[in-house]
Amino acid sequence: MKFTAKVIIGRGRGKRLGFPTANLDKTDLKIKHGVYLVEAEVYPALFRQDIKSRRRVEYSKRCGADKKPYQGLLHFGPKKTFCEDVSLELFIKNFDFDIYGKSVKIKIIRKIREVKKFANAEELKKQIKKDLEKLN
Repeated sequence: MKFTAKVIIGRGRGKRLGFPTANLDKTDLKIKHGVYLVEAEVYPALFRQDIKSRRRVEYSKRCGADKKPYQGLLHFGPKKTFCEDVSLELFIKNFDFDIYGKSVKIKIIRKIREVKKFANAEELKKQIKKDLEKLN
């Protein structure tokens, strides 16, 4: 399955836990809740000046010189550890760009686990580290 979503502002919890995530604007996906291995391509919005209208016109160009998709983990479902509603969050491996408001194309590779409620944030961090080991 493939889809595109826009990065929105979240609470910053992933970053505080040591795993910065991009919160995405979709929660109506046709997949089951869970954690997935994914490939992601980021298309930051760039602007150019339209000569005739003198307005800024948005166009897209993919981030990163290699033009290869980034590997990542996608969480889709409720944040049970924090008693929060359904969300869609993306952790991109080896990626350190500000992408708020940008579009991300995501290709789901496979589901690796169900959404779980952890006893605390430290237990969640341990699980995320295990999940990251599944990335090549």
